[in-house]
Amino acid sequence: MSIEALAGVIGTVVAIIALAWQVAVHRNSGHRVRVQSSYIMPVFDDMEIGDEDFIQVEVTNRGGKPATVTNYAVGLGNRKKGSNMFVLRPPAWASPLPAVAEPGGAPVRLLVPVADLQKARDSKGIPFHQMTPWIQLGDGRKVYSSNSVPMKD
Repeated sequence: MSIEALAGVIGTVVAIIALAWQVAVHRNSGHRVRVQSSYIMPVFDDMEIGDEDFIQVEVTNRGGKPATVTNYAVGLGNRKKGSNMFVLRPPAWASPLPAVAEPGGAPVRLLVPVADLQKARDSKGIPFHQMTPWIQLGDGRKVYSSNSVPMKD
């Protein structure tokens, strides 16, 4: 192999590595928000179990910029045609809105009372597996939970 061909191969490899690096840096430079829901039963410092159960909507940010959560709700049914259930009076120990999810920082924890979800299921006939929590960011985007409400129908 000639010197020119070897230089061409090395240049191509370096260019591919540089392009892959730029793509990775660009993808991690903005918000990379993840939303996940889980069932919780609150236990307080004195080991007393709370009166209500909740669905916790946890927001984490793996990106390079802070993301502001301005609102949240649970989508009931189809995302395009379904309705939404907003939480108007969350418990005092939930993250207050607006809340900032810092990159790699502590998650924002939002709460939905299970009793409200049960009422929605009973009145609208929507099973829990068709209820999906979502958040709204400061830029107006909605980010849906990676899982539906984790309860049995």
